[in-house]
Amino acid sequence: MASDDSAKGPVRPHKRGAAEKSWYLKPEIITFGILFLALPVFGILAYRTIAFQIAEVMNSFNSHPCIFSHTDRISGDVKNWDLTGLSRSRENCGAGAKSCKDYSVVREDETFYMNICRFVMNKPNQCTQLYGGAANVPRSIGYQTADGVCYYMGQLATGKWSLLDKRNPSAGVKLTYRGGSQCDGSTDRSTHYHFECDPTAGVGRPVAVFGDCEFVVRWRTAHACPIQTSSFLSSLFWVAALVVLFLTLGFAYNVKVNHMLPDWEAVPQIHTIRHVGALVTIAAVHAWDLAVRAL
Repeated sequence: MASDDSAKGPVRPHKRGAAEKSWYLKPEIITFGILFLALPVFGILAYRTIAFQIAEVMNSFNSHPCIFSHTDRISGDVKNWDLTGLSRSRENCGAGAKSCKDYSVVREDETFYMNICRFVMNKPNQCTQLYGGAANVPRSIGYQTADGVCYYMGQLATGKWSLLDKRNPSAGVKLTYRGGSQCDGSTDRSTHYHFECDPTAGVGRPVAVFGDCEFVVRWRTAHACPIQTSSFLSSLFWVAALVVLFLTLGFAYNVKVNHMLPDWEAVPQIHTIRHVGALVTIAAVHAWDLAVRAL
């Protein structure tokens, strides 16, 4: 006598219900999801480093990049400084605004006028009178003036960044300009800005000028504190970007040249992508299971 099971006919394979399909993700979708989420994250984290690298090659007639980067030879970590906020120009100030005036420091009977990463905007009256008009006054990053005296403190094109303390990069940075008016008959005037890191100082301002031929300008500012990034993040960004580019071009090539249907099978290395997605799924399920058991 036949059993009840045999009477029911062959057993059909179980099909996924609508509720079960709702949570199911293909391995390739998981892999692509991770990739496309990682790309903007790494891009944002590495943005400053990339922007600094681009800005370093830029130059113009009226200013130079007001940034500095230092790479630790041992750890590979990159520290960046952006002192653009200290630079004053007519383009970013309104009528009568404080930012339209150059920085100035008074030392006994002398007055120093200066700007950062740009030429001084307003040539001092002592200089225009001495040179017979503003057009005859040499453009400079700073002027040393007194009664009937005007000297320029350095040339914009000679600007050079360095660390204030090589043993402690976080202490601040130094900006040096050379090629100023002749001093003592044989030495040209030069200016050395010592920007000291002070997170509470805001923009700050020059507080003192030391020296006669080699001027040292002391300046405490939050802009002298480094913005620390990692070259590792930049590398991850470019790797992710290249992978996306490879997959995009490979997909287009397979569809246009190899006449493949525009589906998952046209994606280059789709089997590898599925394998990675499956491994990620297994790892996630295992981690979830461990977390549930630990509760």
